[in-house]
Amino acid sequence: MKVSTPLLFASGVLAAPSGDLETRQSCAKVHVFGARESTVPQGYGSSQAMIQLIQGAYSGTTSEAIVYPAAGGNAYGSSVTAGISAVVNQVSAYAKKCPDSAIVMVGYSQGGQITDDAFCGGPDGSSMSGSASPLPAEVGTHVKAIILMGDPRNVPGLAYNVGTAKAGGFAARPSGYTCPVYADRIKSYCDAEDPYCSNGNNAQHHQQYVQIYGQQALSFVKSKVGSV
Repeated sequence: MKVSTPLLFASGVLAAPSGDLETRQSCAKVHVFGARESTVPQGYGSSQAMIQLIQGAYSGTTSEAIVYPAAGGNAYGSSVTAGISAVVNQVSAYAKKCPDSAIVMVGYSQGGQITDDAFCGGPDGSSMSGSASPLPAEVGTHVKAIILMGDPRNVPGLAYNVGTAKAGGFAARPSGYTCPVYADRIKSYCDAEDPYCSNGNNAQHHQQYVQIYGQQALSFVKSKVGSV
């Protein structure tokens, strides 16, 4: 006996499998990834305060910490390599699961470096040899805003730079560089006092970017995400 398989239709269109529909219904309108600074335990680190500002602006916003070593010292280079892969993998997985969500990135210090490299490419010393962004282009379309704070890849003169820094960080990009695809979605915050994203000598200042620029960064995020 021939058995026909029933099809689900909605308004004359083949409906999505119920599991996919349930997954999308559970997705937030805004989802924020946070990448922490070096030697801080797994979690958000100093990116958390910025994430909380975004959550306050968009009710129901969810967040996710980038899972990577955030190691210092001799392990710093390999930590950056692992972090770049983590950014690419986690953002790709979320975009596939929740294609209608607006994604926002917040990277702090080493977390800014791995976010910068994942979206803008390298090379970056021993951590990354290629120049192209490893993030698939179709995934990048879901990312609306990228906030970098204390990014060691900072180089003066970029259109998306904010702050008083006139010198580059310890992993600075070449002079005249600009991010090929995502420049209009980035704000990168660095002040002259900072010894990591610039050549200052005040390590405490490195931890103050949300306090100093948080509201400005939030306004940028809102201008890119819009009303959701």
